[in-house]
Amino acid sequence: MNIIYNILAGAAGIFVGYILKLAVNWLRIDDYEIRGHTYTLEIICGALFLWSFLHMPINEAIIFSHIASILVAIGIVDYHTMQIPLLFILGGIVMALAGILIGLISWTAVFWGIFIGAFIPGMIMCITWLITKRQGMGYGDIQMGIVLGAWLGPMRMALTLFGAAVLSLLTWIFISIRKGFDRDRALPFAPFLALAGIGIYIGSVYYPSFFYILNTQ
Repeated sequence: MNIIYNILAGAAGIFVGYILKLAVNWLRIDDYEIRGHTYTLEIICGALFLWSFLHMPINEAIIFSHIASILVAIGIVDYHTMQIPLLFILGGIVMALAGILIGLISWTAVFWGIFIGAFIPGMIMCITWLITKRQGMGYGDIQMGIVLGAWLGPMRMALTLFGAAVLSLLTWIFISIRKGFDRDRALPFAPFLALAGIGIYIGSVYYPSFFYILNTQ
């Protein structure tokens, strides 16, 4: 019975990944499409679904697997186009609202999560623009911060921002070493947000006591 359950979970993830790929190709942002024989999105989504249904209660697994899959799709699109599809942002908001309605996420955690994930970065973006006349983050990143903040809550969102910043900095340094230093080189931030957010959530499943201690400090 467990084998059938696992197969169904993985198959559901592959199907969701396929639907997301169709959505990406339908949007055609900057003419970007995922080729039909490229199954990266389906494989990642299948793995996320399988892991979540193995390690979480079914209600939490449903919310996690869908939001994480949407985040992966956003990261792929942003990596190739430097743009974040509003359609996927809306999908993430719908799933976060579903988590609130079924009692997985509290309104207090949503409020403070969004404050940390979107409001504070938005203020930093405005201050940076006023000082340097450069936009350090895009509006799509702020929208993604709303989804992540509502889903993760304040503590995990703060760790996600820190983790994404570290990952992007290390990537920028690595690229600069290989291709030469360029202070104007821009990197898409959504892939790092997606990777950090999913990683932090998974970490909170394996080490709940650590996150409990952080929340009580």
